Amino acid sequence: MTIENQHVASPADLARLKQHFGGVTSSSVTRPSRPLGLSGNALYEYAHMGYVRSSASLRDGTGDPDIFDRLAGMAEPENWDGREPEAMGGNLILRNYIRWTFERAKQQDRISMSVGGSYSAFNTGLATPRQETIYALFRRNDRPDSQPWAFVDWRPESKPDFMDHFPPSARPGFVTYTDNPADYIYDWRRELVVSLDHILDDQGNLARFPSALQGNPHLARMALKGAVDGAQDRVRRNYKAAVPSWYPARDTVQLLLPLSLLDAGMVDLALVVSRQGEFYRGHTVLTTAMAYNNARLLARPDSDWLQPAADDEVRDEAD
Repeated sequence: MTIENQHVASPADLARLKQHFGGVTSSSVTRPSRPLGLSGNALYEYAHMGYVRSSASLRDGTGDPDIFDRLAGMAEPENWDGREPEAMGGNLILRNYIRWTFERAKQQDRISMSVGGSYSAFNTGLATPRQETIYALFRRNDRPDSQPWAFVDWRPESKPDFMDHFPPSARPGFVTYTDNPADYIYDWRRELVVSLDHILDDQGNLARFPSALQGNPHLARMALKGAVDGAQDRVRRNYKAAVPSWYPARDTVQLLLPLSLLDAGMVDLALVVSRQGEFYRGHTVLTTAMAYNNARLLARPDSDWLQPAADDEVRDEAD
């Protein structure tokens, strides 16, 4: 499973329908959430988010700026568009990031409620250029047959109305993804076992390979085997070449290794590596676009090969 925005009905579209025909009725901020990685969107079930551009608007590059565009302008400058040339200006990576950060906050009970219960908030994990943490602020929704909360706005920590409701001791903390910092680092002393045939037998994986290899499985296998060896050497020289990412369905941190299939100077794919006992298993490949989207959930990738935009990147379908 990969986390990738698709141009289908967006959570905002579904939320509008839900509000029109009758929405959720739960009012508890701490009720158990469903397992992560399943269909749906906890943020839009939790709160009425106000104006959000529809999937069609994002696809066409139309519509007025919405709450996520406003957040992009408030946070530290970052390329939130990703590698999808037809969606430039849509901040799709940011929308995906907020969705899953909220899912994680809900799972970890890191949505805080103000004294009196009139407001709630979660920590977006983002910061302003002045390094103020940015929170999402909600108020109780007084509309019947709608979500229990209504989105107010994004709030830097020094905003007076946010400080009134959430003094420092009551502010929601950052979400976490592992209790072991070593999970973020590739241990090159451990054996890496890669299921080459499993990867190549999956037609969805093969379609992510360069076109020159898609029609020649034998050549693709040889290129993949050599690229895996090259990736291990690269990680030995520079530990930052292994980029951590989060896999919601299994609630685990995985590592992404760069695969150069045709040219040593160009990364074509990312190998997804998971720790299993005393060794690593490489079990699938992602396009670099998909890899960046997943890695950004943890942090802005500090890597020389995984970047958010490239002129020659084309959009791949989500897994």
